[in-house]
Amino acid sequence: MHATATEVVQQQPQTHPLPHEQGPATVVERRVAWLCAGTGVALFLVMMLLGIAMRMSQADLVGIPDAWYYRLLTLHGAGMLVGALLVMMGALWFVLRPVVEMSAKRLLWAYGGLVVGAVLVLVASLVGGFATGWTFLSPLPFHPLGGWATWATATFFVGMLLVGAGFFLYCIELFTVTTNRYGGLGGALGIPYLLGRSEQAPPPQAIAATVIALDGMIASAGGTAIVVAMLNRTIDDGVVINALWAKNLTYFWGHTIANLIIYLAAGAIYVLLPRYAGRAWKTTKPLALGWLATLLFVATAFSHHLYMDFAQPGWAQYVSMGASSAAAIPVAVVTIYTGMMLIWGSLYRWTLASTLFYLGFLGWAIGGVGAVLDSLIPVNFTLHNTLWVPAHFHTYLLLGVMMWALAFVAHLTERAAGRAAPRWVAIAVPALLVVGGYLFVGAWYAAGALGVPRRYAEHPPGTQAYDVVGSVGALLVLAGVVLFLVTTVRLLLQARGRRAETLAPERDPEPRRVLVPPVTTNAGFAVVSGLAVVCALSLLPEAVELAERSAEAHHLSHAAQFALGGLVGLGVASRLALVRPVYGGMTWWALLAVVAAPVVMLLVMTPAIYDPLEGNEPLHLLFHWGIVVLGLITGWASVRFGRASGVAIFVLSVAMGLAFAGGVGG
Repeated sequence: MHATATEVVQQQPQTHPLPHEQGPATVVERRVAWLCAGTGVALFLVMMLLGIAMRMSQADLVGIPDAWYYRLLTLHGAGMLVGALLVMMGALWFVLRPVVEMSAKRLLWAYGGLVVGAVLVLVASLVGGFATGWTFLSPLPFHPLGGWATWATATFFVGMLLVGAGFFLYCIELFTVTTNRYGGLGGALGIPYLLGRSEQAPPPQAIAATVIALDGMIASAGGTAIVVAMLNRTIDDGVVINALWAKNLTYFWGHTIANLIIYLAAGAIYVLLPRYAGRAWKTTKPLALGWLATLLFVATAFSHHLYMDFAQPGWAQYVSMGASSAAAIPVAVVTIYTGMMLIWGSLYRWTLASTLFYLGFLGWAIGGVGAVLDSLIPVNFTLHNTLWVPAHFHTYLLLGVMMWALAFVAHLTERAAGRAAPRWVAIAVPALLVVGGYLFVGAWYAAGALGVPRRYAEHPPGTQAYDVVGSVGALLVLAGVVLFLVTTVRLLLQARGRRAETLAPERDPEPRRVLVPPVTTNAGFAVVSGLAVVCALSLLPEAVELAERSAEAHHLSHAAQFALGGLVGLGVASRLALVRPVYGGMTWWALLAVVAAPVVMLLVMTPAIYDPLEGNEPLHLLFHWGIVVLGLITGWASVRFGRASGVAIFVLSVAMGLAFAGGVGG
């Protein structure tokens, strides 16, 4: 007698056996996953409570003074992004470590940067009263009108700098391990496989990690330049920041990082979803091509936030509109459609985790459509400064990323407990999140279409009904999250006795590889030497005198001096690595150097620091040579990351100085 379909599903094991599965997670992988996921979800919950309070204030259900509303708005925006980022950083690390060598210690460095940065932002906003919004557009932070003190401004920017540095460290780790493991940047992106030169391709999560890391490093370099520029202006009110330059870099950094959160999640989904479908998510040529396109689109879509700026070059606006629209194609075809086909026809195990994984695709798709509509120039003129914008990004962050964040926690919990959450919970939690979430964002979509402005503590008369509906939806989401957390705690308490049985022994480390330095050929050394000679011209007395005529030229001269030292360090360290092969790679001092040295270089470009030295020729000369030494340290340390990663780190460190010179005067 044949079993019924229901009986077949009920007989499915807790984990589908897949040929590529590595077995249970190790102790290190489980701990890192829980650290990132637990911290991120906790931060997410606190920021959610602040968001609900603000929504209810707009609905006149509670009263929040305007000054406090904008403090909470600033903290909510920054805190939500950090919380979501932490969870998804942990999720991608968790699924990537079984196939490439990843360091838990280096992840903890990145984790520490994000957490300490978030705490400083909290202090700046709640204690210091800083209230510009997380986008901190210049010159608003420097005109508080008694709303906050200078120390609060400085604390906020130091916090944002640490957040950016933490993510930069994480991206360096991803980029270094994938490019070194798969034979360089092209190999890690699957280009030889795409061109038919190789039948082997990196797994999907490795390709995703490479794209995320490269875009993340580029965005973090831009973020470092603008945040340090704002710190310089906080230290010295004589610093002049070009407002359009500042807005471009701010949105390039912020928009790119916000986008990358969901791509981090997609990389994790490539491994986690097949565990419930029983089918492997394999690398295909469309997938590799789609991620190549994403590499370009993510980095160029940000300027649809600047359509209203008449001084923005027209070509940039059209590039942004094209990239924003085209970015939806690889997402829809490569990840969402493929994910649905992976589930379709499979014996998909519908648990709490797998249901949330499935529903996250819906939030990504709907939020993505809302974003594409807003990026169309004619539509943007009507919708961009309205509630449509928070509607679309809350759709893919709340109903996409948060769904996947909770799904990741549920996945860890159900595996640790050896059983799924109760069926009624697996129905009730998603139902509350979906009904409440779409009521919440739907009210914003409707109000935005009517022209209700965003970032306002009070909405126009007659529109409070939308705020009430949104508040009810937010409370339903909160109820779903609370039920989820209660269930998670209960399952974890039940899992305490069997954790040792479900943990795999630590994986054997990969064989130590000979480090391939960034420069390996005589032609390469000739190019590095020639560029160093060109940069050395900035130290000539005539060049120094010319640079004194404007702050921008002075900063450009400093950037050239930093590049000089970097080129010398890169060349000499590469030659030594060829003469005496170096095994291994990243060390703590190299990580610290490539993050800290460029930041120090930008900080000393504050006129209040270098102006007093100009009357003392020996000290002035020593100052310039100090910048050369900072470059030397950066170039020397970059070699420790291998060819692709070392070149990328060095180029981006020099680019920070050049970008700074392009927008900071005084």
